[in-house]
Formats: sequence, C-alpha cells, structure tokens
Amino acid sequence: MKKLLESAGVLDASLRRIRREIHRNPEVSGEEKETAALIVRELEACGCFAIRKNVAGYGVIAEIKGALPGPVIALRADTDALPVAEETGLEFSSCNPGVMHACGHDLHTAMLLGAAMLLAERRAELAGTVRLIFQPAEEDPALGGSKAMIEAGALDGVSAIFGMHVWPELPSGVFAIRPAEMMAAADHFAVVIRGKSAHGAQPHMGNDALLAGCQFVQAVQTVVSRNVDPFDAAVITVGEFSSGVTYNVLAEECRMEGTVRTYSPEVRNLVQARMREVLAGICLALGCTGELINISSHPAVINDKALAERCLQAAGKIFGNENVVIPDRPTSISEDFSWYGKKVPAAFGFLGAAKPGEPSWPLHSCHLSPDEDVMVKGAAMYAAFALGG
Repeated sequence: MKKLLESAGVLDASLRRIRREIHRNPEVSGEEKETAALIVRELEACGCFAIRKNVAGYGVIAEIKGALPGPVIALRADTDALPVAEETGLEFSSCNPGVMHACGHDLHTAMLLGAAMLLAERRAELAGTVRLIFQPAEEDPALGGSKAMIEAGALDGVSAIFGMHVWPELPSGVFAIRPAEMMAAADHFAVVIRGKSAHGAQPHMGNDALLAGCQFVQAVQTVVSRNVDPFDAAVITVGEFSSGVTYNVLAEECRMEGTVRTYSPEVRNLVQARMREVLAGICLALGCTGELINISSHPAVINDKALAERCLQAAGKIFGNENVVIPDRPTSISEDFSWYGKKVPAAFGFLGAAKPGEPSWPLHSCHLSPDEDVMVKGAAMYAAFALGG
C-alpha cells in the first residue's frame, strides 16, 4: 500500500489539472457531454481500457482486465454539477454562469481517473477485471443516474462495488465508513388537497383546503414523534407550501412538497403509510380530498459489512489508522449510490476534505472548496479496493 500511495503522489499534478478543468466547465445532470469527453480522453491515454461511451446519457464505463483470474470489481464516481452560482473566488472558478461543482463530483471524477492510471501500471498484479463507472445525473432523481446505468448493464457480472464522497465535515485526509447504514433514504413527496371555494366571510359555505394543508403540516410531525420507535430515526420536512388566490376567498386547493429521510426499509414503509392515513383523516374531517404522490426516491446507503471491513483495513494502510474512523451514526443526506447496493454487495465511504485552518462550507454551498490534497489518497483508495485491499 505504501508503494501504491507513493505512485499516487506522483500523479498529484495530473489530478489537480484534471479536477480544475472539470471545475471550470461544470455541467448539470443530463448535460455532462464535455465532462464525458474529458474522461474518455484521459482513459484513452492509459492505453489499456475498453471504453463504452454515452451510457445512460453521458455516462462512461471502462474496463481493464488483469493478468490473473478473478472477479469483476466496480468503482464508481459521479460526474454532474449543480445549478449553483459559484462564489469561491478560486482562480479556476466555473466558467458556466449559474452552474458549479458544489458537491465535489469534480474531485470524485479526478480521483477515479487517478485510480485508472494506477491500475494501468499494475495490470500484471491485477486479479480479475476492474470496471470504472463514471455516472451522470446523480443530482437529479428524476433522471435517475445510477438506476439508468444499472439498466444499461453497468453491474452485469459485478461481484462488488465501491464508491466515495468527499466530506467537508471531516478533516482533510480522514476516511470514514460504517459497516451498516451510511446515508439516509430520501423520498420526495407532493401533496395536493382540494376543497371548495367560498367567500371568506362565509366559510361555512365551502371547504378550506388551506386549513387542511396547515393541519397536515403540523399533524404529519406526529408520525415521527408517536409512530416511529425512539431508537430509530426519521425526518419529515415540508419545504414548499402554496394555497389561495386572494385574501377574502376560501382556498379551493393547497399544494406542498417535502422530503422524508429514513434508514431502515421498515421505518420507511411505516412513515409512508402513516402520512397517507393522516392526510386521509384530515381531509375527511374538513370535507376535502387529498392525494400524496411520491415523486422520486433513493433507498438508504447500507454498506456490506465484509466490504466495509475490507475498506477499513485498506484505509488504515493508506491514511494511517489514526485517520480512519467509524461514524457512530449515519448522515441524513442521501446518495443514489444506494441503488448499486440493492443489486450487488457495496461499500461507500467518506473522504474528509476540510481545508486546515479555513472555514468549512457544507456540500451544495456556493462556497464549497474541498482540499485538493486528498485526491492522491482518494485515488490510492479506489485502486486499493480494486486490487483486493
């Protein structure tokens, strides 16, 4: 592992060059054309990868076959940016107004390309096949980047898959992984309540959809406080709410959207069922009708225990045991990597990227600027997993 990390260190300038080119030219979900072209260019320079282009949009899949027999191992990085106006002040800031790599996918892509370079050098000692998955559209659940890649055959024949996410909440150079739930399931829901319009001075002549909506927003919180086991976790947030047309007219319709975060399938199913029951009860009491629609969702990221242990051992050699942690709880943020774990054994870790001595901005912030120094270790970690850890 020490030699692997030393080899990765030699790639430092190349990784920074690649990351900065991607960062200057961010592309949102479904539009990653130039990013994909860069990925293909760098893979072709390695000279030993079979490359599939335009997979599920602008996805790229590349394979390298080792000299020794063995399984097919997959490594995944996401490539899309966010519709965020950058305010980092970096000399390589986004040249695409209103679009920014505010979630670190530029680093993920550069690190996986670094791993490709490391694996190309070690083909003689590689057992089996390594499949590199450069996935588009992670940020847009409607496009379903990981699901589309799976449908296009990204996991065909794969025995295990590994992925990472730079994490500004951890110090630079720290690796974290849990042999259990790592990230939350995310359900995006919409509610439509329909009542009967009437004059505001004669509310008894109508059925107030706005009032029903307000009661739902409050009552739905009791699903967490009164239906979910206190030792489990769930979050229900209504983030958008609209109703009414003017001040003196009873609202005929109320619309809202929100998110639910859970970790276990059992709690997820319970919350969804109870939300529908709460909505139905309120609408019945107030003479309205209501509909709850699940627009999109990701299941929880749940790491395979054996693979997580393999990651911990490899990370200890690359990062140093003092820089490897097992978080005591998962995060409520979600990731569509979870769909890969529904199909094959999977492991997903966090790579600390908070710059020493500087403010640490959260993911999706217009100020996010992860520490580029971690890319060397990230590339080595990807390669180590493929080489058997």
